[in-house]
Order: sequence, then structure tokens, then C-alpha cells
Amino acid sequence: MPAPKTRFHYAWLILIGCCFMQAGGLGAVLDAAGVFFVPVCEDLGFLRSELSLYLTFYFIATVFAMPIVGKWITKFDLNRVLSVSFALVVAAVAAMGFYTEPWQWWISGVVFGLAGSFIFVVPAPILIGNWFHTHRGLALGVAMSFSGIGGAALGPVFTLLIQTVGWREAYFIAAGIMALLVLPWTLVVFKLRPEDMGLKPYGWTEADEQTERVREERHEGLPGVPLSKALKTVPFVCMFLFSGLIAYFAGFNSHLPGYAQSIGFSAMVGSSLLTAVMVGNVVEKLLIGWLNDKVGVQFTVNIQLAMVALGFMGFILAGDNLVLLYVSAFLFGAQNSLVSVSTPLLIRQLFGERDFPAIFTYARIGTGVIGCLGPVTVAAVFDATGSFVPAFMLGIGITVLGFVTVRLAYAFRGRLHWIERDQDEAKSEDTRIKAIS
Repeated sequence: MPAPKTRFHYAWLILIGCCFMQAGGLGAVLDAAGVFFVPVCEDLGFLRSELSLYLTFYFIATVFAMPIVGKWITKFDLNRVLSVSFALVVAAVAAMGFYTEPWQWWISGVVFGLAGSFIFVVPAPILIGNWFHTHRGLALGVAMSFSGIGGAALGPVFTLLIQTVGWREAYFIAAGIMALLVLPWTLVVFKLRPEDMGLKPYGWTEADEQTERVREERHEGLPGVPLSKALKTVPFVCMFLFSGLIAYFAGFNSHLPGYAQSIGFSAMVGSSLLTAVMVGNVVEKLLIGWLNDKVGVQFTVNIQLAMVALGFMGFILAGDNLVLLYVSAFLFGAQNSLVSVSTPLLIRQLFGERDFPAIFTYARIGTGVIGCLGPVTVAAVFDATGSFVPAFMLGIGITVLGFVTVRLAYAFRGRLHWIERDQDEAKSEDTRIKAIS
């Protein structure tokens, strides 16, 4: 029998916890990180490309972490895995307050990639997918929007701390803020599945209960493409490339404060520009989550890519027009929702529920392979030319490539080997063996 309906479902606590995890994790560690670049480089005499290389090491480290993230989250105790991982992230942030050489930031970047992979992007889609049977896209959009809220709120706070107590002390305080925002939820509140608490997902109905009962009686598994078959398909290659291409955009986030200063604006304007990106991130994630439920994932992704391209175009044309600069930053915020909302929804729609966590984390390896180039190449372009315009033009080209990969994935979707029941997989394997023999 389905669990009795109550006014408050535990899924809402999961959603609130994911909001805090995104704000204190991805929002604080990566989205607000750019406000430290200029003061650190000016104080220690680094090139921006030298310091921002730690974000490249972050992306590279995710390549090694992603194959095990999905497995460990579902195999081991969720609270321990997430809490230990974030404790390492907090320690790596605090350690930056002691650093004096660029390679030391690179070490923290590696920690962000290895430990942060268990926090920043993967857990929220898995938790929301498990706990919400209906309104999944909207719930995920709300949760992931809080990385933008965290970045928008904490960016100016960190800037003020830097100006008040110095960048070293600001790193220590930032680490404490992150710990307070995230660890209470990872230690106590999060549960992987509703079944762990004798519950059903939010929106579960009697019809769903009957369908599940039939599936259990027939020993059926979840429908979808098995991991071993998914990894050999064109849609998976497309999702691998898409994950990497849109992760490249993150390389611009940390340089926007420096971009604002390069065209004559103050450090506070640069910080507020990053805040505008985060505000766009929030609004667009809420809108995108709703659109995904209403008009479909593929059409929504096209809208997001167009918004990012318009943001790049605005940066190129803005000059001293502060209004256009803020509007462009707002539009550019759509790139965050591509990474955290649309990518998991795309993969779930293309490959089904069967091995979603594993397929998602393998596709996310593309984030490290391609995304690692973003921070360092954007900085290198500025160091070489004194302008961010060539990098923005490259960004427009990447949006076009992103559109092409999604179209190709859906064009080859009909060739995917979906399995509705465990018996289907057994029969398919028997047929394959007979064909070989």
C-alpha cells in the first residue's frame, strides 16, 4: 500500500538541503571564486593565467573522480561520503589563505575536483530524481538555482571581506561559511531513497503503486539503456562532448570581474557583474526547470544556448555601456543551468532510468576533459592580447557546437537499445551468444 498522504513530505527537506548544498558548494567554491583573482594576483605578482590554472586542475581531477562518484553515492553510506568529501573541500579553501605560490592553488584545485565531484553537480540530480516523482524538472531547477543564489550573495560578501580584512583572512572566513551552509544537511538530513525511510517519492499515486507491484511480480528492472551498451553509442558520445563544451563556459565566470576592470570599471562593479550572472543563473534555472516540464528538454536547451550566445555578443559590444554589460551577464547566467539542470534531464530522457547515475557520471567526464581548457585559455587570451573579445568570440562558436551535439544525440536516439524488463536483457544476451556461436 502507498504511504499515507501527509501535509509535509520529507522530499521537501531533501530539496531544501540540496539548495544549501548548491549555495555553499558550487556557488561559494567556484561561482564566487573570481573575486579573489585580482587581489591575489596584484599582491603576489602572479599572472591571471597562472592562478586560474587551479580551475583547470579542478576539471582534470573530475576526470578521475567521475567514474566512481555515481557508484560510491549509491553503494556506500551517503551521509559519510558527502560529509567527508565536503570537509576536504572546506579544508582546501581554508588552506588558500596560507599560500604564496601558484602551484599551491593547483593542489586545492585537484582537491576540488576529486572531493567536490561528490558535492557540486552529481548528488542533487540523483537525490531529486529519487525523491520527486512529479515536478522533477522544476524541483531540480529550484535546487540548482541556489548555486547562483550562493554565488550572487557570497561574491559581494567575499569582496567586502577582502577589502576589510585582506584576502588571506577572507579565505578562512569563506571556508567557515561554506561548512555552516552544507555540513548539517550532509551529516543528518540527506537520505538516498524514500524507501530508506519507508516512504514513496513526492507525487506517487495508487496507479504508480500498482505499476511497481506488477514490475516486482515480474522481476522487472527500471526501463532504460544498460550502461555497457550506452557507452558505445553516438548519443553518449554527444552527451560526453556536450558536457565538456558547456563546462568550458565556466572558465569565463571567474574572469568576469577582471574583464570589467579591463574595460575601466571598478572592482566592486566587477563583483556585481558576477552577481548579475548569478541572478541570471537563479532566474533562468527556475524558468528552465518549468520549461523542461512543459515543452521538453531539447527545445529548452536550444533556448539556453541562444541566451548564452547573446550574452557573449553583449560582452563584445558593451564598451562602457553598464546596462548592456549587466543584461549580457544576466543572459550568460544560462550556462549554469545547462550544466546542472538540462544535462541530467537530457541524459535521463535519452537513456532512461535503468543506469542513469552511472551514465550521467561517465558523461560528466567530458566536463574535465574539455572544460579544463576554459579557465586557462580565457586567461591566456587576455595575457596575450590584453582583451577578452577573442575569447568571447570563441564562446559563441562553442554554443553552436553545443547545439549540433544535442541534435545529433536525438537524431540517433532511435538506435538506442532500450530494455524494459530484466528478462529482455537476458533474452538479448542469449540471442547475442547464439549469434556468435
